[in-house]
Amino acid sequence: MRLQDDGRNPRIDESSCSKGLAGQIKEWSDGTEHEMCFLADLLEDSGQPFAIGYLDGSVGHVNRAFERLVGYSGEELRKLDWRTALTPPEWRDSELAQLAELKRTGEPVRYEKEYIRKDGSRLPVELLVHLKKDKAGSPLYYYSFLTDITERKRVDERVRHLSYFPQFNPNPIIETDYNGNVTYCNTATCKALAGIGAEADAGLLVPDDLDAIVRDWDRSSEATLYREVSVKNGVFRETVFLTPLYPVVRIYAHDITDLKEAGKALRENEKMLRLFIEHAPAGLAMFDREMRYLSVSKRWLRDYRLGDRDLRGLCHYDVFPELPEKWKEFHRRGLAGEELKEEGEPFVRADGSVQWLRWELHPWYDSSDQVGGIVIASEDITESKQAEERILQLNQEMEQRLAELQLILDTSPIGLAITNEPQGDVIRGNPALEKLLGVPAGGEISKHGFNAAKFRVFKDGRELSPLELPMQRAVRGELICGETLDIQREDGTFRNLYCSAAALLNNEGKPCGAVGAFMDITERKELEDVVIKSQLDVYAILDNIPYRAWLKDTEGRYVKVNWPLAIAFGCASPREVIGKTDLELLPRDLAEMVRADDQEVMGSGQKKLVEVNVVEDGEEKCFETFRAPRFDQNGKVIGTTGIAEDITKRKRAAQELQAAHDELEQKVAERTHELATALNDLRTESLDRIQALEALREQEQLLIHQGRLAAMGEMIGNIAHQWRQPLNTLGIIIQGLPVSLDAGELTAEYLEERVERAMQLIYHMSKTIDDFRNFFSPDKEKVQFGVKGVVTNALSLIGDNFRSMGIQVRFDCSSDISINGYPNEFSQALLNILMNARDAIEQRNVHEPRVVVRMFMENNRMVLTIADNGGGIDKRIIDKVFDPYFTSKGPSHGTGLGLFIAKTIIEKSMNGTLNVHNTGEGAEFRIMV
Repeated sequence: MRLQDDGRNPRIDESSCSKGLAGQIKEWSDGTEHEMCFLADLLEDSGQPFAIGYLDGSVGHVNRAFERLVGYSGEELRKLDWRTALTPPEWRDSELAQLAELKRTGEPVRYEKEYIRKDGSRLPVELLVHLKKDKAGSPLYYYSFLTDITERKRVDERVRHLSYFPQFNPNPIIETDYNGNVTYCNTATCKALAGIGAEADAGLLVPDDLDAIVRDWDRSSEATLYREVSVKNGVFRETVFLTPLYPVVRIYAHDITDLKEAGKALRENEKMLRLFIEHAPAGLAMFDREMRYLSVSKRWLRDYRLGDRDLRGLCHYDVFPELPEKWKEFHRRGLAGEELKEEGEPFVRADGSVQWLRWELHPWYDSSDQVGGIVIASEDITESKQAEERILQLNQEMEQRLAELQLILDTSPIGLAITNEPQGDVIRGNPALEKLLGVPAGGEISKHGFNAAKFRVFKDGRELSPLELPMQRAVRGELICGETLDIQREDGTFRNLYCSAAALLNNEGKPCGAVGAFMDITERKELEDVVIKSQLDVYAILDNIPYRAWLKDTEGRYVKVNWPLAIAFGCASPREVIGKTDLELLPRDLAEMVRADDQEVMGSGQKKLVEVNVVEDGEEKCFETFRAPRFDQNGKVIGTTGIAEDITKRKRAAQELQAAHDELEQKVAERTHELATALNDLRTESLDRIQALEALREQEQLLIHQGRLAAMGEMIGNIAHQWRQPLNTLGIIIQGLPVSLDAGELTAEYLEERVERAMQLIYHMSKTIDDFRNFFSPDKEKVQFGVKGVVTNALSLIGDNFRSMGIQVRFDCSSDISINGYPNEFSQALLNILMNARDAIEQRNVHEPRVVVRMFMENNRMVLTIADNGGGIDKRIIDKVFDPYFTSKGPSHGTGLGLFIAKTIIEKSMNGTLNVHNTGEGAEFRIMV
């Protein structure tokens, strides 16, 4: 492809230049500038908006359709950041997620968003975004095709509001509760699922993240979410709608499988286009100001026999040292801003061969309008010096343009037709038109001739003859603009078409053919039918509700009323009320009050609930009136709507209820006086009980203190037992020192070893005292402590005592458990239970005595069990073992306070439970905290 000499500079993206020379070299050296220039020429006059955006937010090339879409010129756009200036804040996160998916997969993404136009308005669009990468796979820029979906959004919004009556909707509509359970689906849902081979389970169309959607909804206003979901071989675009008016989630689905397939075909065509660009038949090279290569086409490498060399970053004069000085001067002139060209000039190569070249040299400019380098487009015309070769070259260029036009026709989503015959006997159509008319690919479009197309054309129910068709009328010079036709295809299906056609004129201004455009509006017609049907349903509902209902315009004129309101106005039918105002139907004071309420509702845009008292048939009545503003599809207030309910009986019942309430209040006052007297008596009695309770609490604290003293006696005995053996050993060590001295065996090493052993014994005895002191230190407040450490410490205090009696103690604990309470009091309770087990084993002289302590979690609570094999507790006294002063050992062997204190600590101080039961071998105490 040659650069056109149209008086303009080559299309060099100014936003990319703003990133500096180093950034230009990096991007252009990946070969992207050649592709951008090609896309610019190809899409400049296209009606499809197209734009290139860089990853740093700068805007690259845009075509004229894009400029018209956003209201900015190309120059203004290059000064903007598309991520913030064109994209509203609420769309940025979702767009970043789409672009991240594009970077991850490399596959084009299609999504919807809004653009902020220059005038501040917002425009909904659908984007098909591609990512261009360099040879190393690094992202370079995005290029996007855009579609204005404003009309589609308006239709979707209108359908959403009118689809509260979904039974006649041809698209799937599902209602679920907030947990995602389907409560309703229309007939179209089952048909749509059956059409794609899926089972008739409406739950397939319910979003997987519905619980998150409901959780994030504020429930005070309507919320609408849009998404796509795939079910088997089908793809549906879903609108998830939530409203505080109804406790349901409504899902509107639209089958877009055909659109997805069309998008896939478009992406395949785009891949072919990229391949075509890469192999463009033009020798192109771009250089910076130092004549280093930024980008080069494959044709350049082939023309100059450079093989597959990577020229990026190399100096042009190093690659071609044989360049004449005259050409270097041309380069300097180009860097000074001059455009140069040569139709034919010899180039003597280093090997002596000669190439004839046709070339053009153009400077390119950076964002500051300074020359950033030059672009050279060259053509090897060694073999085309003769005039015949030149004509052949022109034919090739013409074929290329025809191929480009054919590509546009083949990829256009609108049906296009063309005929080059004055009679329109042979008509060619693009694939979109063939599909629309049901004609096989490459089949005949015309209705003339032997192989005439089989489709039939109707207008207003009448079948048209071939001469009445748009293309045949256009070749006769008639302009067809926006005509609607019905097409019956060969398979019997019908489609609605929106048609336009115009004549092609020859040099004399006479028709020599025609072109036509045909758009399928079947779905739009169906939507209009649904809207009309929904309106009729609304009117039917208004006429059958038991309340008075109406619609008014902004001037207060009635647009629609139901029968109850018409009868109340004394009219024979609702038709007599239409067009009238309240001043014509109501007393003036009441009419002015109603008009003021209507104006307030329209001005604020808010709903209003009022009560109105009127006299009808000589009887005073009260009506509760609900008024709300009416909006059109653009959100503009177009009037009011309202419902009036007769609440006269309800008001009378409320008055009677108030009288009964007043009577009840009097009785309550009398009863309150009686209760106050009884309360004084009860307060006196309560004070007496509180004093008794305080005395009981003091007695309970005394019992705990007595129990602590008893435990202290036990512990002193344990300490004496633990100290006896270390003291004996310490005495032996001391007595042995003089003996060793007399025998001459008292060396420094021996003395050091004996001293170290003595210090170990003294440390052990000191630690015993510390454990004893810590155990009997009172806890001042509750703390979080580990049960495992407390149990281990308690077992160490009684370990020697139990071992001296031959009692085996085992502690089973897989992991530590933390609880809140008093650790020392918990230890005291545990020691009391262990001492009780020891006494039972000693009293009954058990063979192989043992005590097993287990700790585990149960129902999120800590459980500690102490089980022995001491024979258990007599069933006659097992219910009394926790009573104070109760003992089965006799007064000389126990106080009867140990288990009482343990139960008091566990249940009153730590809000736990302590109980006991027999296991067969003995007793098991169970603590749960």
